[in-house]
Amino acid sequence: MPSTRRRLLASAGFALAGAVGGSVAGAQSESPPEPLSWPMARYDAAGTASHSSATGPRGEVEVAWSHESTDWFRGTTSPISVGGRLYAAGGGLLALDPENGERAFGATGPYQSSPARAPAAIYETATLAVTTPTEVFGLNEGGGIGVPLTDERLGVERWREPGSKPGFFGPLEPPSPVVADETIYTPVPAGESLVALDSESGHVRWRVAFDDEETSSSFQRPAIRDGLVFATAWPGQVSAYRAESGVRGWHRNLDEQMISSPVATAEGVVVQTREDVRLLDPADGSRLWDTDLDANVTDSVPAVADGTVFVADELGSMRALDLASGEVLWTTPFDGKTAPVVADGVVYAVRSGFELVGLDAASGERLFTYRPSQVPLSAPIVGDGRLYAANRKRVIALEETA
Repeated sequence: MPSTRRRLLASAGFALAGAVGGSVAGAQSESPPEPLSWPMARYDAAGTASHSSATGPRGEVEVAWSHESTDWFRGTTSPISVGGRLYAAGGGLLALDPENGERAFGATGPYQSSPARAPAAIYETATLAVTTPTEVFGLNEGGGIGVPLTDERLGVERWREPGSKPGFFGPLEPPSPVVADETIYTPVPAGESLVALDSESGHVRWRVAFDDEETSSSFQRPAIRDGLVFATAWPGQVSAYRAESGVRGWHRNLDEQMISSPVATAEGVVVQTREDVRLLDPADGSRLWDTDLDANVTDSVPAVADGTVFVADELGSMRALDLASGEVLWTTPFDGKTAPVVADGVVYAVRSGFELVGLDAASGERLFTYRPSQVPLSAPIVGDGRLYAANRKRVIALEETA
């Protein structure tokens, strides 16, 4: 278990952050969410999946608490942590106390994606944007009003934005919304468009679609930085749009397939394809560098922290690349797909949903391995010395073993 001093310092940092204020909901890189919050999937609107102020385990981990008393919960996507609560979606919205896992409220519904928190000035509480395979919902962060003697709640849903009907196979996983400057950006589930939504009403501010006939699947999770929305879609398309208007700045059709969600950084836009990783110029999409991984990536997403890109090749290795040059800094054995997160000098990566691995970010040395009793295990979020993850029928908190 992490030392008492370490946990107290982390908690003090959280309290201080709350005292000095600032929005926690998807602010861009120049105004990051308050320390020790995790307001959306991949942590920030840029999609870096890294939190410079969070502390997490550096050695073998054990379950600090497990919430599994909610019979309807089936969670496979990452939770978020804001305002002193942990929120997880899966057959409904679940709000927990991150310290002990006690339930603040639960509301059944079709919600499946990781939530994203957005300010909503006309309400007393923020809006949590979530998606299903066919719709986008805006939910009441406070959970609405409980109906006595039942598990029902009133006023949970504020609005919904319908998408298209799913195709024959349907989407593998609902897209995770992104919040920046009080606007929700998300692929329309089961459709081929990207929308910007008002967080208070769900009103569509703008909608765009790729006009290339070869595009046959939905947009990936976008990345937002410096007033631009960077979006990717199969087979190898990348575009940049003005965040305020949706006007397209540039479009590129890459020569590699299976392109993943982009990551926006000060140096450029990181894009991973089936076989390589590329850094694109945010001004025009031109290639700044590319590093061939000799890979076969179909469902992994990079993380970026402290000038380093962390990527899996899905053939047996995890690599760290220099963000400025693309040079390989280290390679370590790692099997399977993953969407790593980084905090406190540690890369936390869940291998194909069934094994969590902690790697030293500087060297790639394996620090610990954890296999849950249930699978799949979502990508974790990090804070106050702990990891939090959805784990099928439960939500768990992991901390360092004493």
